[in-house]
Amino acid sequence: MKKSIFIILAFALFNCGCSSVGLVYRNADLYLQHKINDYTTFNTRQKETIRKEVSNYMAWHRKDALPEYIIFLQNLNGVAQYDGQLRVEEVARLRTHLHGLYKKTLLPAIQPTAKLLSNLDSLQVQRLGKTFARDIQKQKKELTGGSDDENLDKRAEKTIDFLEWLAGSLSSDQESKIREMSRRLPFVSHIYIHYREANQGNLIAQLNAHAGTEKIAAFLSAWMFTPEQARTAQHEHAIQSFENASDEMIVKIHGLLTPRQKNHMRKLIASYIEDMRSLSSSTQSANVTFRQDQKS
Repeated sequence: MKKSIFIILAFALFNCGCSSVGLVYRNADLYLQHKINDYTTFNTRQKETIRKEVSNYMAWHRKDALPEYIIFLQNLNGVAQYDGQLRVEEVARLRTHLHGLYKKTLLPAIQPTAKLLSNLDSLQVQRLGKTFARDIQKQKKELTGGSDDENLDKRAEKTIDFLEWLAGSLSSDQESKIREMSRRLPFVSHIYIHYREANQGNLIAQLNAHAGTEKIAAFLSAWMFTPEQARTAQHEHAIQSFENASDEMIVKIHGLLTPRQKNHMRKLIASYIEDMRSLSSSTQSANVTFRQDQKS
């Protein structure tokens, strides 16, 4: 569907209090089913298929993906604990690691999603198209609906809000410097929205043409894993410039943080690592119990 399972899970895990992570993750099956069922109207058989596929996906995720999340957070915490001058190369490595984790997390969902989509009837496809259009308009309004100056200000405020969650309260001087850095970043939200809207339109066209599971799966894979192939050279250059500038900004922000703020960040990341380790351990214990029950 238009929102990857990776993004849904990341939102669930990293936008709630640490004490709630376990609760959210353990109930991710129901959360994902609800999100998927929101896209269009599904019949009883399709809803049962969604339930089974989500259950299978989450079983895989708890066993194979969750340990990878822990490794990434450990690497992130290693960078957060660095008291010297952070280097751009270190930030770029984290970005590459996260991109690989994104691919690993999303890959098992491609084929089941394509199969589900290929079995939608014309009315279901029509409803899906309307959902896409509604959400795109909402995103356009939120991210690109104002003047250039207003859009840059909104992005800067979101950056500051995130940093205050991550590192604790910022001083007025820090806020001012971070706001200015954020405003200097290339603005590429309209590019992402443009291609997202185009991909959604192409997907609806394929569904209306009864493209079939394999062709839809290939399209979804290209959309999610190699989006740069569909971009113009100008747009790809703009996105690469944004990512490079973002890495440089992270280095500068790290240099602005006080020891107290860095410690706040370390403790926060460490708490996620600990919570995920607990989730991973409980999952492994449950798997062992299940296998023992199967043998008895």
